[in-house]
Amino acid sequence: MPPVTLRPQPGRLSNPGFTPTVTRPTPVTTPSTPLRAPDGMEINAPGTTRTTGITRAEIIARAKKADVPQRVQIGPTCGLYALGMVMDSWHIKNPKNAAPLISDADLHGQGKNFNFAPTTDERVLDYAKKAGFTSQGEMFTAKQLAQTAAHFGYAASVHERATLEDLYKVLDKGHPAIVAFDVDWNGNPGDYGGQRAHYAVIEGYFEQNGERYLIAKHGWGVEKDHVWRAADFDRSWKALKTTDYYGTPGDGVIPREPGLTEPALLNLPDAGNGRAQIFESLGTKIVEVVPKRHKLAGGTRVDAPA
Repeated sequence: MPPVTLRPQPGRLSNPGFTPTVTRPTPVTTPSTPLRAPDGMEINAPGTTRTTGITRAEIIARAKKADVPQRVQIGPTCGLYALGMVMDSWHIKNPKNAAPLISDADLHGQGKNFNFAPTTDERVLDYAKKAGFTSQGEMFTAKQLAQTAAHFGYAASVHERATLEDLYKVLDKGHPAIVAFDVDWNGNPGDYGGQRAHYAVIEGYFEQNGERYLIAKHGWGVEKDHVWRAADFDRSWKALKTTDYYGTPGDGVIPREPGLTEPALLNLPDAGNGRAQIFESLGTKIVEVVPKRHKLAGGTRVDAPA
């Protein structure tokens, strides 16, 4: 979501990968110019991959239940680009399903920031701002992301206090699952108390050697597909406690962005010490988005604001 400056700490989730193709994080160094993801978060350089037996690509292809095309985000807009990826996946199945651009900044990035000719002149970011959901693309409330999907003609629901089993049920229906988690410097699940909150789309899962793994994409685009231990992700989406992005919520200002004001519908409780609580709005939530004629796997259906 918003850019933050944090350094990795001992004891964070390691995400070493799965047996046939293991991605091992490289030692963290502090370059003179830090590498940054598209949203401004500091990241590590891509790690090296060692392959034995069946390839990583083959495992992923077999396990995907809800493949989505990649969209690389521009700015702190991970939730909106995750939604764009899901819209694209449904647009592939039926071109009548909406596939809007996130913003005009996408226009020079076909094949990277967007995949198909936009089905509408309306931009997702413009709508989210006008609706009072966001200041510059950040989406700390899962319900508002679902409402954005509904505005563009989709059926959407939010699975509250979701579990991994809820996640598997959505995927078993062939529906992509939009989720939030704490992202580490390699684009994998970590635990930073919500300070590195980020969205991803879960596309599938598989089991190997008694361990369950998830397949995911997100807006950084540093991997074609991420493979995560389900247990690591489970700890990470439960770690979304607070953010200091808005400073003290309700005072109208955004400390790191002096030219911006809080979105009109910001409704995050004050956690004290210049932080806002985000677990109830974001933690362990699944945003499910399908065409209107499809049946949602579950959750509480959300409509666009009147």
